[in-house]
Amino acid sequence: MTRPLLRLLHTSDVHIGDDGRAERRLEGLRGVVDAALANEVDALLVVGDLFDSARVLPEQVEQTLEQLARLEVPAVVVPGNHDQLESPSIYDRVRLHDAGEHVHFLDDPQGAELRLDAGLRIWNRATYDHSPEFRPLSGYAGDGGGWQVVLAHGHYVPDGEPSHRSSVIRQSEISALGCDYLAMGHWHRYFDASSGGVPAYYCGSPSEEGSSFASANLVTLDPALGVRVERVRLSPVPAQNA
Repeated sequence: MTRPLLRLLHTSDVHIGDDGRAERRLEGLRGVVDAALANEVDALLVVGDLFDSARVLPEQVEQTLEQLARLEVPAVVVPGNHDQLESPSIYDRVRLHDAGEHVHFLDDPQGAELRLDAGLRIWNRATYDHSPEFRPLSGYAGDGGGWQVVLAHGHYVPDGEPSHRSSVIRQSEISALGCDYLAMGHWHRYFDASSGGVPAYYCGSPSEEGSSFASANLVTLDPALGVRVERVRLSPVPAQNA
């Protein structure tokens, strides 16, 4: 069966609730949703750290849900190191599904797959405890059916480079995945970590930090031309107050 042509918007590290940068973070999320609507994507992927901590104010949570509610296509959200599942967690009191049935939260620390009607299969191992023992890609085994996209929030390490960092994603693990796209989060800059024929990218931050401009990745899954990744500029966010 021919796979459909799909367009995804990949973002991460929004950090809603970051002290002193609340307005900037919320405007970053607004820019992401604006870009998803303008590009008429089939799904939005939020690869960790939607929230900055467990101490996010109720009004900031409400504004986050209001932005997600603007979408009509699936929005898939996974936890990162700032909003990990280990208690106390922001997700002990926040239900993203309150923004609408189109919002999906993947919270299985052993790894789980979400199958969407558009012929898209999304896998993630949810961050429960951000530690050197946690491996975001451990447990994935695709079966080749439909478009297969993996979401992973962690620190990329090239082959041959030692690392004692938490949530490590090694180059050799990417090469062995066999999925169609690896959407990465944790680094606040755009970076191509593709290896072994697997397209793998960090997307940059929607509030510019760590990047030359606020961005997200527009990912086209084309059955004829393969996978294309374009870094798209988001609408400007307010400058940080001195």
